Amino acid sequence: MRTIKKAISIARGRRPAGKSKRGRRPIPMLRQRIIHSATELFGERGFEEVLTDEVALRAGVGKGSVYRQFGSKEQLYAAAIIEGFKQVRSRIEAGLEDARSDQERLTTIVRQTLTYFWNRQHFFALLRDPTRLPRAEETRYRSERGQLARLVSAMLREASAQGRVRADLDFDLMAECLLGMMRGIQRYKRDSTRLDQAVETIVSLFLHGCARG
Repeated sequence: MRTIKKAISIARGRRPAGKSKRGRRPIPMLRQRIIHSATELFGERGFEEVLTDEVALRAGVGKGSVYRQFGSKEQLYAAAIIEGFKQVRSRIEAGLEDARSDQERLTTIVRQTLTYFWNRQHFFALLRDPTRLPRAEETRYRSERGQLARLVSAMLREASAQGRVRADLDFDLMAECLLGMMRGIQRYKRDSTRLDQAVETIVSLFLHGCARG
């Protein structure tokens, strides 16, 4: 009976009674700290230029902690990308609650996306090639990116149903066009380009292009 109880305890992820857990104390917010430092470094210099040692140093943890959490630099990179999309989508969804017009909704989407990536030029550029990610992470990346694109297409469908946007448009394709416009400005902007200027340019071009005449 004691052997059975011990087996059940282990299967449920518990240690047998009387056995104290050994090892290092868990570091608070360890995974989040590592992802945050990786996102900053990948954005500043790009994937190839960043060393795992640098990520660990900026996060204030040991290099071993990085590998125990993520397995490899590629998986860490994938986690940073996916977390970035989650944060952008969360900010957009919160902003859309107060938006009352098509222009306000579109501005919210564009501003929140560009704001997140504005000073992460290298990080944004690498998002163009999800096949560089490990297979499982590539699937998660495409899922997160797809949800962002669906926010845009849903906004356009609603506006079209109410007669404010042309009904003959491919709304999924239009969503990809918007993401492409943001990526293009992020990649080719000049040092003098201001965030507000970029947001206004994209929103104006996009709205005039799909507005019902």
